[in-house]
Amino acid sequence: MNTRIFFLIAFYLLTLMASSQSDPKASQALSQQNGFVQAYDSMHQVFSRYYPFTRWKSIDWNAVNSRIRPMILAASASGDSVAFYIALQSYYDFTHDGHVGFRHGWDSIQARARYFQIGGSYGFALTRLDDGRQEARLVNPGSPAALAGMGFGATILELNGRPAQEVLDTLPVLWAEMIPATLEFKKINQGRMIGRAPKGKTLSIKFLNRGSGNPVTATMTAVDDHYLTYDQTSMYPVEPVSGVFPRILQPSGYGYIKMTDEAGDSAQMKQKYNDFKNALINFDQQGSKGLLLDFRINAGGNDALAAAVAGFFHTDTVLYELQTWYNPADDSIEILPIPITHFDPITLKPVYRLNYPNGSLYSEPQGYHYSKPVVVMVNPRSISSGEGIPMMLKKTGRGKVVSFYGSNGSFGMVERTYYFFPPPSDLRVTYPYGQSVDMNLRVQVDSDSAMNGGVTPDIRVPLNDTVMDQLYIDSLDVELEYAVKTLSSILGISHPQDNSIEMSLEQNSPNPFSSTTTVTYRLQSDSYVILEFCDICGRTLQTLVSRFELSGPHTVTLERSPFAAGVYLFRLKAGDGIVTRKCIIN
Repeated sequence: MNTRIFFLIAFYLLTLMASSQSDPKASQALSQQNGFVQAYDSMHQVFSRYYPFTRWKSIDWNAVNSRIRPMILAASASGDSVAFYIALQSYYDFTHDGHVGFRHGWDSIQARARYFQIGGSYGFALTRLDDGRQEARLVNPGSPAALAGMGFGATILELNGRPAQEVLDTLPVLWAEMIPATLEFKKINQGRMIGRAPKGKTLSIKFLNRGSGNPVTATMTAVDDHYLTYDQTSMYPVEPVSGVFPRILQPSGYGYIKMTDEAGDSAQMKQKYNDFKNALINFDQQGSKGLLLDFRINAGGNDALAAAVAGFFHTDTVLYELQTWYNPADDSIEILPIPITHFDPITLKPVYRLNYPNGSLYSEPQGYHYSKPVVVMVNPRSISSGEGIPMMLKKTGRGKVVSFYGSNGSFGMVERTYYFFPPPSDLRVTYPYGQSVDMNLRVQVDSDSAMNGGVTPDIRVPLNDTVMDQLYIDSLDVELEYAVKTLSSILGISHPQDNSIEMSLEQNSPNPFSSTTTVTYRLQSDSYVILEFCDICGRTLQTLVSRFELSGPHTVTLERSPFAAGVYLFRLKAGDGIVTRKCIIN
């Protein structure tokens, strides 16, 4: 196919894709003339027809409309932009698709809407353990929860007189950073949002603290904490630095690569490709016996790059995906009638593979093959093409997935845009235009009607009281530890022992204390040491030591002021080791 014909086909396809939408300026004029109702009705007509996963997710758009349109009518009658915004969020939540989301300049309206619904806080957040208990992973000092006597690790029994899990299962999560695609991701966010409410709202709660046989019943009133618990539990606390980050883990000697995205221009993709390849070669040269791939925070990007990186792990050409689009003429999902770009291992640039069927993307051998065992870690923060490499490793049998949770489950072809109001007002929604399917035309990775989807773990890391302490008090990377153990098991070798500096942390004296207390720790060898005073949730309140120290005993004194009465932690870090001890201020 020559270039001219190709671009004619591409132009025709893009024209068809755009045909469903009115011109943005015309849309703006129409919305201004007819208000929120006409803006919503126009959007609903387009979105409900062109959203490509309607059948896959079994979405009844008539039922959705019957629930949302009265909210739009009410917002229109009162001219309430905040209510209009919340209604639209509720509409898109029915997609359970992380690729669906607002892009807007309505920052002040969004802020008002969020504050209206979750501007208050009870000061706690929950995690569901493997045994079904809902446990407090966070209790902020001085918060309504703390003042009610709730401690870290408390089991929540009832909420407003009903079983806790029953209440959580019906809790909306409109203010999650993105629409949860899978049921487990929704449950994570429900555990976050149960501790938030409109300022001044009350919550009756019954809980059982660890080590206590007597449940506590209390009523809390939500206070404005400036979104503290929301930010503390965010799945996206910091934008990850884009790139590929390799290292050799000690003491195992295993190779480790963290890849945070597959995005960028040609030069950036070339850099990421080379960084990944060079890391694999370096691991082989250093005699590393296996590899751990960390995709727990991966924002996605270019499918061609993801397919190419997956090609380092197999020697045959393997279908990565068939890309599809919604054809309004036939009311059907069809394979794209154009060639798909591949990332070429020779030129290190995206190129069209005209020898492959239209719409097909293949994961090709890259000239270097990594043949040793691979263990992969994923998370709901791994989304879109960030799910593609784990998908291929699992599909080809080249890697075991070891994680607490599966990946995001939002893998479709993006993105289309519907404008309610173009700039400067700028309210629009983006959503997929097609599906990623396998050779049998079955949807890959995207969650289904039961919210099952994503790349799921072969081995799930347990969530229990011990792991909660390791995560939130000792600040240990429990998933990575399990991944190392799994790789060792695959290799048939005993799990390497931790090479942490041998150390001990004695109980502070006096304990409890009301004015000062003394802490003694001992090092068996010279090491850089960090000694921290922390709250019961493991957050650092004061760093007492941060320096290189010689072996032997060391003593530090802590002044009680300005800390309130309660339970705290001393946390000692040396080498790769961490030791904690509880203390009490009275």
